[in-house]
Amino acid sequence: MLSEVKAVTLGVSDLQRACAFYENALGYRVQARGALSAELAPLWRFDPALQGEYGVIAPDDSGLGRIRLVAFDAPGQRLWNADNLYNGSGYYALNFRCRDALATMQAIKAAGGSSAHEPSYWEVSEEVAVRDSINDDPDGIRLDVFSYERGGDLRGPLNTDVSVVQTIALATRDVARSVAFYKALGFEVLFDRVLDFPELQTLLGTDRPVRIHNVNLIKDGHIVPGRVEMFAYLDMEHLPDAPLRDLAVPPNIGILSATMLSDALDADVAQLQQLGAQLIARAELDVPGFGHCHIATLLGPDGEQLELLQPA
Repeated sequence: MLSEVKAVTLGVSDLQRACAFYENALGYRVQARGALSAELAPLWRFDPALQGEYGVIAPDDSGLGRIRLVAFDAPGQRLWNADNLYNGSGYYALNFRCRDALATMQAIKAAGGSSAHEPSYWEVSEEVAVRDSINDDPDGIRLDVFSYERGGDLRGPLNTDVSVVQTIALATRDVARSVAFYKALGFEVLFDRVLDFPELQTLLGTDRPVRIHNVNLIKDGHIVPGRVEMFAYLDMEHLPDAPLRDLAVPPNIGILSATMLSDALDADVAQLQQLGAQLIARAELDVPGFGHCHIATLLGPDGEQLELLQPA
């Protein structure tokens, strides 16, 4: 069985700046830091001649929802831009629960990030309503922060001002295909809705009114952090596909991969391949933030990179 998403890897332009930003904006602390080994190159799809460093950050010691920042000695390009906003596919944003969405948005801006608007109110369901703000870190990586107006008790207590990573959002052109893939990995649908309300354009910061199909999946029905969310902009069928598969590699800037733990790596790799995932590479080595592991990296149905780890 695979775990929920235990960590996400972000390509950043300046590791020191990124660590300081996440500390000041979200209250995250550096748990590990060091140089990246060239042995990771075939697994992470980067040139082994590049020199890189990493920092693993989190708001607590739970081991859940951590962020691994990586930076290299070569410039990279941002994965998302105005040209692929509506038709790109790949990892798009990270989602965090916080005590006060407005206060967190203000902290993000004060720490060097940006936000287009104050938190918007929207009703997720009859039981749940939130204040939600879409923000960017200094590298333009999208951070969705929300606080509950009602229904927070359904997700349990919040022990830090800002949570571990709650959700990794995946842009797709085929929601049904992506949902089926992650359901086969043990995720269950938490909600599945077409979002179409007047405040949506403001919430998402788009240049036009939009509708989106949004599905949020939770691991085994009860593990709150480490969820997977997929969404597709509707009414964009006329635009050609713009997958990030070959761009979401170091030293480029953005969300590069999601990490899950495995207790039977051979079986899990075989299952993912049967589901259509493409194996990139396998190895046994020291993995930043996780120690000595058997590791396999694969590409999911939208070209998103999955990192599977089994402690050696």
